[in-house]
Amino acid sequence: MTRKITPFAFLFLFLHATAQVDEHFSDGDFTRSPAWTGTMENFIVNNALQLQSAAEEASRSFLFTPSEAFDQAEWQCWVSIDYATSQYNYAAFYLASDRADGIDLCNAYYVRIGGADDAVSLFRQMGDEKEEIIPGTPHRLDGDRVEVTVRVTRNEEGMFELYTRLPGEPDWVAEGSVRDTAIGQSTYVGLMYANSGATGRRYRFDDVVATGLPATDTTAPQWVSLEIADEYTLRLAFSEAMDFAAATFEVDNGVGNPHTQTPSADGREVVLEFAYPFDEGTVYTLKTTGLADRAGNALAETERVFGHAEPIEPGDVLLNEVMFNQPEGSYEYIEITNVSGKLLDASSLVFTTRKTDGTLNTGHSPASECLLPPGGYVAVTEDAEAVRQYHQCPPGSLIRPMKWTTLNNEAGIVVLTDTTRTTIYDELAYDASWHHPLIRNEKGVALERISPNFVTQSEDSWHSASSETHYGTPGYRNSQYRATFAEPEDGSWVWTEPEAFSPDNDGFEDVCLIHYRLDEPGYAANITIFDAAGVEVCRLADNDLLATEGLYTWDGRLANGTAANMGVYVLYFEAFHPQKGLRKAVKKPVVVSGR
Repeated sequence: MTRKITPFAFLFLFLHATAQVDEHFSDGDFTRSPAWTGTMENFIVNNALQLQSAAEEASRSFLFTPSEAFDQAEWQCWVSIDYATSQYNYAAFYLASDRADGIDLCNAYYVRIGGADDAVSLFRQMGDEKEEIIPGTPHRLDGDRVEVTVRVTRNEEGMFELYTRLPGEPDWVAEGSVRDTAIGQSTYVGLMYANSGATGRRYRFDDVVATGLPATDTTAPQWVSLEIADEYTLRLAFSEAMDFAAATFEVDNGVGNPHTQTPSADGREVVLEFAYPFDEGTVYTLKTTGLADRAGNALAETERVFGHAEPIEPGDVLLNEVMFNQPEGSYEYIEITNVSGKLLDASSLVFTTRKTDGTLNTGHSPASECLLPPGGYVAVTEDAEAVRQYHQCPPGSLIRPMKWTTLNNEAGIVVLTDTTRTTIYDELAYDASWHHPLIRNEKGVALERISPNFVTQSEDSWHSASSETHYGTPGYRNSQYRATFAEPEDGSWVWTEPEAFSPDNDGFEDVCLIHYRLDEPGYAANITIFDAAGVEVCRLADNDLLATEGLYTWDGRLANGTAANMGVYVLYFEAFHPQKGLRKAVKKPVVVSGR
């Protein structure tokens, strides 16, 4: 490359006078106009006024500079690698990134130049996970030396088009196109090279241009973490840069407002210092108002529980809801509830599944600290914000992002365990047949636990989520939740709650609870539902061994799997003691009604 600015570059600059980045390194400096930051020691501007690699050993070196170009955008960069590319030697042009402090931290789109396939390809990156979305022409960069100019365009609908041009080629060569909207905006453009120890000075970059309009940001920011830095200090982190000018913070239990509030330089974090300490064993709530991102999108989650978490023991947490067949436009999730009186950290739990041979898959944990107060709920999912919006969850619903293993749509085994996978806190073998008979299509319908007092592994303990909650309640109390502390008014040993129920899956009295209480153990039971004509329509128990007290449920499903018609039915509950020859029986009316 012998000339610094080609006629094409002059024309490009003339047509795009509002370019966010127009960098040719002609001033011999990459620290100003514009300022690039990153692994500065591994770059120089050479005598040809090109940015050149200068790594002394194997590295992945990077520089970023601010750029909001994203809609109606175009990016271009010249790259030269004086070496045959491989999986250890390649370059990357970051078109749009949300961070500049590390190449394994950002959400970004980037073009990889070279690699094992010697191609130029477009990738989407979400943290440390990368996916090729436009595979380039294989072996286009074959040879001992690479020189290529890369060009990418993106329209406001998210359609990317990737082009390349090698020396001597008169026109651009189209590598492919794709529509991708997983990332919604840009903050930085960047350059990166990965080199083996012998190739630290073989990479050169020049004529970096990024032009376009900033994306319209309509996405609510996410509250990523809350950390107790010391006994007087909290550190809060968010998914994007925030505007703290109008934000207020307050902690209960007498702590009050912070006396200092210090945002980080990039606006993603804020440190709050208080006059009063945070005591061991106390559960606190931090509330915030007026907090939004720099585009004015308000923070959806406005309060969070914190404190010093206690160890999780068996019986402290239970599986509470499973969305195993995700709806269009949302994601699968698993919800748990804290049935202890302790503050627990759910990030110490592993959510996994059991294989057909009985062993556990690897599973995953929430990405950051996830404090769960007594009686609280948390749902984990691949995309917390998408799940929150789809189910229109109320403020305060606790939903956390987590790497995900796809659940089986028909049946599977969900396991809640510790990081060593030796302690099983809860386990559920679910089945799509457990859904209510009114559910014609199980896709997008969660199974909810009716009560934490019910045993996990029983179909009677679970019910389809209500239609009125968009068939799911991630991060808050289940639509089918029922309290189970009712007492009989007539002193009967069997009673129903309610006597009239409406199994229409609207979340209101969809299930009839059938309680029993016995004076001694050893009884077994037969439980049958008859219609008004005395015909058996459903058998709930057949010689079941009973506890001294417990309950069964009837969701209005008949023996043939269809829903019961409205009308009066008869519950026949027979208990017998095989060893003592005792027998007792009772009949109760049960009304299936509509609202």
